[in-house]
Amino acid sequence: MVVSVGPTEPAELTALVLDVYGLSPRAREIAQHVLLGRSTSEIAGHLGVSEYTVQDHLKQVFGKVGVRSRRELVAELFFRHYLPQLAHPPLSTDGRLLSPEHDDQG
Repeated sequence: MVVSVGPTEPAELTALVLDVYGLSPRAREIAQHVLLGRSTSEIAGHLGVSEYTVQDHLKQVFGKVGVRSRRELVAELFFRHYLPQLAHPPLSTDGRLLSPEHDDQG
């Protein structure tokens, strides 16, 4: 048996994070669509369910994650789980990420 440890890719991290909150598979799927910026009607059409079903799942997601809106959901996941992965990214004076060769801390 071989175990390989490395940095988590964003897609893998999203799945792991949503799983930690104890969401049902459908609620995780809907949350992923929200994270991609899709509207309720877009999600409903893509999944072949009613908009009411999407909203019911979103209520479950919000409750388990401890947020009240899509905006709070995205912010919670970003600030709690993604931003720490960017440990001390090199920033320019205007806030843009710099490539490693421009890092003054090197």
